[in-house]
Amino acid sequence: MIQTVVVEKDVQVAGETVVQTVVVEKEVQVAGETVIQTVVVEREVEVAGQTVVQTVVVEKEVPVEVVVVEEVEVVKEVEKEVEVVVTATPEGMMEEAMMEAIDIPDSKSTPGHVIFADVGSALGSISGNGGSLPDAPLQGDRWGAGEHLFTPGAADWDEPMLADTWTLAEDLSSVTINIRQGVQFHNGWGELKAEDIAWVINRTNPAINPESIAASAANFTALFGDVPVEAIDDYTISAQFNNFDVRWASNFLNQEASGGLTSMATSKRAFDENGRDWLKDNFIGTGPFSVTDFKSGTSVTLEKVDYDHWRKNAGIDSFKVLAVPEEFTRVALLQNGESDVSFIDPKDLARMKKAGFLEVGAGAGIQEGVMFPGNLWETTNAITGEAIDFPSHGVFVRPIQWVGNPHQPEDGDNPPGIDDMEQARLVRQALARSVDRAAIVEHVLGGVGNPVHVTYFSTFNPNWDSQYEYPYDVDAANKMLDDAGYPAGDNGVRFEMPLFVGPELGGGEGPAGEIGDAIAGFWTDVGINVKVLKYAYGVFRPGLVSRSTVVPMLTSCDDGQEAYPFDWPKGLVQTTLTRGGFSCGFESPDILEWYNAARNEPDREERIKINKEYLAYMHNWALFPGYVTVPQAYYANPNYIAEWPMHIGGSYNSPENIVLK
Repeated sequence: MIQTVVVEKDVQVAGETVVQTVVVEKEVQVAGETVIQTVVVEREVEVAGQTVVQTVVVEKEVPVEVVVVEEVEVVKEVEKEVEVVVTATPEGMMEEAMMEAIDIPDSKSTPGHVIFADVGSALGSISGNGGSLPDAPLQGDRWGAGEHLFTPGAADWDEPMLADTWTLAEDLSSVTINIRQGVQFHNGWGELKAEDIAWVINRTNPAINPESIAASAANFTALFGDVPVEAIDDYTISAQFNNFDVRWASNFLNQEASGGLTSMATSKRAFDENGRDWLKDNFIGTGPFSVTDFKSGTSVTLEKVDYDHWRKNAGIDSFKVLAVPEEFTRVALLQNGESDVSFIDPKDLARMKKAGFLEVGAGAGIQEGVMFPGNLWETTNAITGEAIDFPSHGVFVRPIQWVGNPHQPEDGDNPPGIDDMEQARLVRQALARSVDRAAIVEHVLGGVGNPVHVTYFSTFNPNWDSQYEYPYDVDAANKMLDDAGYPAGDNGVRFEMPLFVGPELGGGEGPAGEIGDAIAGFWTDVGINVKVLKYAYGVFRPGLVSRSTVVPMLTSCDDGQEAYPFDWPKGLVQTTLTRGGFSCGFESPDILEWYNAARNEPDREERIKINKEYLAYMHNWALFPGYVTVPQAYYANPNYIAEWPMHIGGSYNSPENIVLK
């Protein structure tokens, strides 16, 4: 028999009354036995002026009695006095929610097998595919199943992987790459050849294959244009650059390419013999592991290949990734030995380290900023040279507070002396200055992480200049909004605004969702009625590709990686060079000019100078203000895993390096 009880009661917290909801489900069997009672607590508390909803799941053993009256069974819970203490801090709430410190458990995995509880956003989140089709491949390179031409090394970002040697033309017009010989595809599909690599790049490039929805695929359009990469013999490819970029090996053709762009090797013969749909569901790679089972959005299982791998024989027999969106569940799985490694939200890192779990990771952090799509300021397509017909473009059909229209700067709602570009700039500046970044780091991230002010730039880099910070200044933000012509109404609201939470850090279900809620809370304080959107990124993405959305997005937008060098060319996906594929949703002729200058510049110091000009511009126009950097952190069971070395990157990688005790 299942009995459910719902109780709501007011609780005083630091002078405020909050509502605590308790949902109790209990299964009752016979008198004298112990049953499990599950309590789900949802409560709203005030934290630094913001409302935080905390859900707590608690299981406890409760003795029950059965009273029989005229053959009617009545279940009652033995009365027990419980004191409820509510602390108005995220740390206090999480302490109550999480299990008490326990001894490190023994792993429940079969020896040689490793289970990893991830937040789950990579498990078919865009396409649902479990195969290696280049159009929209499964991210098998993270799991040791796929390999690229280059990979980050100990000292440089362009260490050869499947590439053996290469020759770059003196005029930077082309590159010839020799492919490593003897590399085998999984499941008997033969030796990797140059035609496989050329086919993968061409199939990914939307200028050649319009069906491609691979992540950041338009970067290949910018790099190679519509000229196919060619296999000139069994082990050599030749590529003509449409727009040379100094990062061609350290990023574009790299395992850690921006935004998940992949040139991961797969078998053209498997495609030719079985077709597109077959390769969407079957993963044929060259890595130390092969994919043996894939359930979209749920799990992926990989097993060590049964032959000597050309690069490294995996140190474990199998690696299984589970999609577990809930932080509480990921921690519980690790604490009871059901998982061997778990992705841990930043706010819980200190607790896990103190408990004795082993920290592993790629040594990088994800920058979370808000980009403002719809600010399409270029008038000529940089790829085709054709004029862009903006009067018919949907983003300028009606005035949008955060979108500036240089094509029609006087749109009828501008205050005297301010055109549409300045009006929208003031709004974006106000949104950048009305958020307390330090408070988000402290209360949402648990003190782990750091503020970011202009996305793509780390405040710890020696080239950073503090003049480009956005100080937390509510009064200044309110004045900017007033000056922009958006006074608060009688209800305190100036205007409404959506905010979409991007796919990084688990999207809306992960830490990114909490960051988005916090940013929205601060914006509410200056009169912006914000609706935070947390639906699937695959639904949102087409608007970025078509340049038709005006919805601000919380994201790293490809290059928001704390570890990326300061001198790398910035802003490719903020120009028309990636039309036909992904972008940050805004385009600027000034950004195009700086990107073109940096991508062709061989001297690192000159590239730094160029990027400082880009930094000043981005700070002034506030097209992509940053808010926080979030460390990519994982904890492992030290009773089972001795170490997991990884190369630097935006997420975990190289499970073949796992060493068990």
